[in-house]
Amino acid sequence: MRHLNRIIFLALFLGSWRQPLSAQTANPGQYKYVFTVAKDGTGDFTFIQDAINAMRGFPLAPITLYIKNGVYKEKILLPANNTDVTFIGESVDSTIITFSDYSGDGVHGTFSSYTVKISGNRFVAENITFANEAGRVGQAVAIFVDADQVVFRNCKFLGNQDTVYTGGENTRQYFFQCYIEGTTDFIFGPATAVFDRCHIHAKTNSYITAANTPKGKKYGMVFLDCRITTDPSVTKLYLGRPWRAYSNTVFLRCELPAPIAPAGWDNWGNPENEKTVTYAEYRNTGPGAITDKRVAWSKQLSTKEARKFTLEHLLSNETILIPDERSWYMNNGTKPFDATLFTAAKPEVWSLYPGDAPNSLKVPNEEKAVTHDNVTRVSKVSQPTMIVYKPSRPNGRSIIICPGGGYGILAIDKEGTRLAEVFNSWGITAFVLKYRLPDPAYCKDPSIAPLQDAQQAMRMVRSRAKELGIDPRKVGIMGFSAGGHLAATATTHFDFKADPQNMDTTSVRPDFALLIYPVISFDETITHMGSRTNLIGKEPNPEAIQFFSNEKQVGANTPPVFLVHAGD
Repeated sequence: MRHLNRIIFLALFLGSWRQPLSAQTANPGQYKYVFTVAKDGTGDFTFIQDAINAMRGFPLAPITLYIKNGVYKEKILLPANNTDVTFIGESVDSTIITFSDYSGDGVHGTFSSYTVKISGNRFVAENITFANEAGRVGQAVAIFVDADQVVFRNCKFLGNQDTVYTGGENTRQYFFQCYIEGTTDFIFGPATAVFDRCHIHAKTNSYITAANTPKGKKYGMVFLDCRITTDPSVTKLYLGRPWRAYSNTVFLRCELPAPIAPAGWDNWGNPENEKTVTYAEYRNTGPGAITDKRVAWSKQLSTKEARKFTLEHLLSNETILIPDERSWYMNNGTKPFDATLFTAAKPEVWSLYPGDAPNSLKVPNEEKAVTHDNVTRVSKVSQPTMIVYKPSRPNGRSIIICPGGGYGILAIDKEGTRLAEVFNSWGITAFVLKYRLPDPAYCKDPSIAPLQDAQQAMRMVRSRAKELGIDPRKVGIMGFSAGGHLAATATTHFDFKADPQNMDTTSVRPDFALLIYPVISFDETITHMGSRTNLIGKEPNPEAIQFFSNEKQVGANTPPVFLVHAGD
């Protein structure tokens, strides 16, 4: 199951991990006191620093700069007395702030090499690329932050050595769905800095982090549900090394690539650091997450210990009671971290149809469930339902799961509910489809009933997307064995109206499909005859064989499919 989970996660990751940063654009109308910066002269200012200089220190109300697309070659400073300022870029890939100072150019040191320095508290940036284009010439900071309550959403940070400096010993900084790249120590500093669902990319063999957390500080750098990637040339990458003796860095539920060094962490050439640092991990995944060779002075957190790593624990002021003090980091378009981080809501059971299912015969409900060898097999399904698994922090993705069983039973837990729980742990909303089995005792046309139920499930999920916190453009379907055949049929026959009486125009086209050891063809020379016989009978006509041979139904509009065949 563990290996299968990794395969499925990879498939989802490749298919629809999340909407690309560049696809998100700003809506300046939702902000008050907006001033526009535009390179083409159509705004209030043509330079970002001019707009900052025009602001009143300690403003009476928050101020937003709407920065239109363009490359702004500026060295920018937001002073400490300019608080409550927001930068909103028109689009992350086209709103670029860049400069090229670096340490060693005869003028600058590390901390003056920044492209942008933020010293004003309660700063927010969205949809902006911050870059230092000096190249691989030594320390060259793209963003220097020494302010408290700072949020970056959907931003990119491009550079090499020392790309992001999280400064200020008593500051808190939150990076949400950002992209950060660099070479050496490219995330460094003393702040409590949380990186939530970020993409971290290493360009050379080196170290990702170099925290210099002050002694006695509870939290330093925390990476939650992040994706770590590398250039193809990278062969050895460390999670971090201690810039100072009390460096504190934790990676939780992150995807780690193969180049991660087995040791995981480096002591920066000083064994004494091993006595004082706090380096920990929790349930990371990927080929770099194997922990049996980690340095002895790092730690694998227990679930009880990991529960403390919520936004409220990490970023709230623990010494001063401030009304609604959490609001500065909660407004990120998703539900905040809370104590339910590691749990999901109790599963719900939804009926697929408000009344009788289409194509059904009026018969008593004789559904049965038998458990043997730790597998529950459901049979005689005449009233189709979905078991709904809602994660505590939905990430917008969802998937409908079709258990297998040769169209004779449903392996409802082995190929359904157990996977739904795994998906929930990744923030994915999962629906286990208990579809009708093709029995002439329950259906007028047994062969079409499973497809009718799969299409109805797709309609229902999309129609309730807002309620569920999911993106209707990221609804997938998956199945195992005969359930894989049903998922493949739903994927290749989305333009076939299985229930002609249903007037709902909601799309039934899956956005992607995961087919796990599926039945694909009904050609008798290669098919699973039990599944074929149960669905279309012992002596099917050629049209039925052709219709349900899904390899022959692939077209230009067929959704992307991830196909897994396995012998275990």
